[in-house]
Amino acid sequence: MTLLNRLLLIVFGAGVIPLAPAAVFLFYFQARARHDITTLQENVAQMASLMMEREAQDLSGRFDRMWDSDAAYVNEAGLERALKKNPEFLYLAFTKADGREVLSGGVPELKRYFGLLDISGDQLFRKAVSRNVPAIGGFTMIYDMPVCRLVYPVGHGYYAFAAVNLRDLFEKLRAQRLGTTGGLLLADSEGNALPLSGSFERFNPEEVRAILGKGPVFEIGGRDGPYIGAASRVRGFGLYMVALENKAEAFAGINRISWLAAFFLLAVFTVFYFSALLFTRRLGRPVAELMNGARRVSGGDFRTPVAEETEFSELSALLRAFNSMMREVDRYHGIQVEKLFEEKRKLELLVSLMHDAIILADLRGELLYANSAAKVVLGPDAVPGENERVRRRIASIVDLKSKSSSGVVELETVVGLKFYRISVQTLPARTQTPGIFIVLRDITLERRVQKMKEDFFHSVAHDLRAPLLTMQGYIKLLEKEFPPEARQAGYVRNVKESSDRLFKLLENVLDISRMEAGQLRPEMRSVDAARFLAESIEGFRAIFDEKGVELSMDVSGSGGAEFYGDPSLLRRVLENLISNAWKFTPQGGKVSASVKKDGEDVLFAVEDTGPGIPEAQLEAVFDKYKRLREEGGSGFGLGLAIARKIVELHGGRIWAEPGPGGIFRFRVGAGKA
Repeated sequence: MTLLNRLLLIVFGAGVIPLAPAAVFLFYFQARARHDITTLQENVAQMASLMMEREAQDLSGRFDRMWDSDAAYVNEAGLERALKKNPEFLYLAFTKADGREVLSGGVPELKRYFGLLDISGDQLFRKAVSRNVPAIGGFTMIYDMPVCRLVYPVGHGYYAFAAVNLRDLFEKLRAQRLGTTGGLLLADSEGNALPLSGSFERFNPEEVRAILGKGPVFEIGGRDGPYIGAASRVRGFGLYMVALENKAEAFAGINRISWLAAFFLLAVFTVFYFSALLFTRRLGRPVAELMNGARRVSGGDFRTPVAEETEFSELSALLRAFNSMMREVDRYHGIQVEKLFEEKRKLELLVSLMHDAIILADLRGELLYANSAAKVVLGPDAVPGENERVRRRIASIVDLKSKSSSGVVELETVVGLKFYRISVQTLPARTQTPGIFIVLRDITLERRVQKMKEDFFHSVAHDLRAPLLTMQGYIKLLEKEFPPEARQAGYVRNVKESSDRLFKLLENVLDISRMEAGQLRPEMRSVDAARFLAESIEGFRAIFDEKGVELSMDVSGSGGAEFYGDPSLLRRVLENLISNAWKFTPQGGKVSASVKKDGEDVLFAVEDTGPGIPEAQLEAVFDKYKRLREEGGSGFGLGLAIARKIVELHGGRIWAEPGPGGIFRFRVGAGKA
């Protein structure tokens, strides 16, 4: 989203957000008004039903009071008296239980209309007979008079049938209008209906029964459009008062108000939109100018200023400050470029004078930079650019480094065979030219000095071995000359211990030499792993108990495994690890030795609760003449070097792990090599 659109959205939103409560109020008003209209219709229907209920009760009461129960009233005199006292009775007839007329009277027109009365099949008559209660219904217009039918059980097996004029009631109900077309509808349970007011369409009995089944408040479809209405039952009689009104007419006022409010909101919305658009366009021009200036600065153009005149004084001040900043940055940039070139020249001079070979190449191996020392390794034609021979040479150097565990490789250079310690690093992808950085340190002289030192040690160890053995023989003779409690015996013991240490050093030096020369051949055979571990630690229990260090063994994971190797050489490895653990574990500590199957191999482990090994020295402790810990111990740093040589002779691997204590593990094969 662009800045202009963001500003437009912010300004427009700030103006339109206050309109949201108005829209919510409009929605609430419309919902409330619709509810009030339906409530009005329900109240009108209930009021009309109460009026009809009172009228029906009054008619029923008249029949109750019309004759004395002991008098014989089914006769001409009783009929005339009843018609005279009740002018609303336009027609009155008496029938037996079979519904056939016994006696009738009333206005001549209705006598002709009903003829010889037979109401045996009339629903009202059957209802009055079955329940023995008055039944009212059958509303119709006869000669423009609203008439209802009333069946009343008068006793002694007789029933009175009356056609009652409801003009007075209907006049009151017709005053209850709903709008211009809505009004009231009087219906019985059979679906006979008589409109009392309003000008809505006529409904047949099936449609009326469907209306009455929809509940107190409903909405129905009609031939002239949908209607809304409410129905209320006349208590005590199977009659209903229904209030109906055309839906469009009922909600016309609400819809007009809603449309006017919606038009007003739309007008306000439009005004706010165009006002916000105009404001943001005026504000967007200086902002766009500022952005273009920042884009030019990021591209290195510090000399093209931005336009400073705007309609907003604050933005004009900001643009002037931006131009001033660009001028300062341009001046500072010129100074920094000069310094950068000067530092680059110094760096190039320093790198060219380094004795280490520096090579910078891309990820394909194409040379990007090489100092003078690197050209001894790559050749005199090692210049940046495409050169297949140089690329292959760089790739071979990286490959040799990946295969060397120590990082030392032997390379044929333009001046002869040399040894290099290689460091390879991958430059991060965020740099301009991702690639690899190679440093080769010439250690040929160091290797030669190391070789001379080892040859010297080997020669001295070999020459000292014979006189040392002779000296140890004389020391044994001297031990017999003095009693153990004599002071001289202590001197002899000190000399003996020193000679033993010296003899052990000579043996270790000779063993290392034989291993490196390939003269040591292990005698391979199958060995039970659990038994081998038990026999190896048995000789250490006395010195562990004397020091107060707990020594434990765990062979639960071995599962009867066997390994293939020289037990005497591998026992030397295990004894060296246990001896180191005893040496560096304080009193009260614990040392545990374990063996378990590890796939096709057997894994031995020695763990202690001593101070542990720094993570940076986990690999260095296996170097020759490297002491395991600087804090204590009296070894010469050859034990772990010899242990690694022995394990590697068996095709295995030995390593140390970081932890709260010392952790050493080595793996040997379970089958024949």
